[in-house]
Amino acid sequence: MTPETVFSITGLGKSAGGSRMRRSINRKGMLVSIGLLVTVSVAACTAGKAPGSAEPDNGHTATATVAASPAAATPSVTPGAASASSAPPASAWLAASEIPFGATYGWSLDTGNANSAPIGAAEGNGVYYVSPDTVFQAITSCGSPSLLLSTPLGARQRLFEPTSGALRELAGQWISSYPDATAAQAAWHRLQAAYAACPAQAGNLPITLTETAQTPDAMAWFHSTNGKRFGDIAPYAHEYFVLHETQIAYLYVEGAGPALATTPNDAQVLAAITRHLNA
Repeated sequence: MTPETVFSITGLGKSAGGSRMRRSINRKGMLVSIGLLVTVSVAACTAGKAPGSAEPDNGHTATATVAASPAAATPSVTPGAASASSAPPASAWLAASEIPFGATYGWSLDTGNANSAPIGAAEGNGVYYVSPDTVFQAITSCGSPSLLLSTPLGARQRLFEPTSGALRELAGQWISSYPDATAAQAAWHRLQAAYAACPAQAGNLPITLTETAQTPDAMAWFHSTNGKRFGDIAPYAHEYFVLHETQIAYLYVEGAGPALATTPNDAQVLAAITRHLNA
């Protein structure tokens, strides 16, 4: 697949096990919902209730719940043991100043407060551990949430809020850990296949899906509805993926702001993510 490839697959449906997504976030006491595009997306959610709860929001619900029964784990590793051993170092995370469109939105790390916190268990420095027992409606825009919320190691996330611009703009980063490099590679190939087959129409609203940069171990995608809204689908979204040994890093920025209609130097963004993972 070459960069700048635009998919125009008609029909809204499930892709690689995914379903239509919705992202819910509670900011400054007001619960709003933002969607990325078709199929799945909720890379970083916040909820006004305890992590893992679902709360109505104008007909919508929060996008993560805790499964009644734990996801299957390999015999040698349990989710509790993996939560500490699989933690990426602090150097693996992008700083707020490195998140795309920082000049427009002035991203600020969300470390949670008494009324709102990103879903997961706080580990400090804005990092939240998301157990593999957590069931997400969506994480990425295309593909099953299980691709990033792996069993049995789970994932970490950090959420960023804009200090300028609209409240409906969001940014966040995930780092998902896999038991070994083979498992990470398998998840990576499934992500690539999911994006190649991602539906590109919601109802009568066409969605442009463009791959803006790629290497064998990294890819960047831009989604656009050309400024139009369909339900909770955000008009613009940028996604970045990097495979590194036993981890996959995922970065997203989404919203309706006109700045998001443009595409930054995505090859540089991928290089920055890779540099942090190698640090």
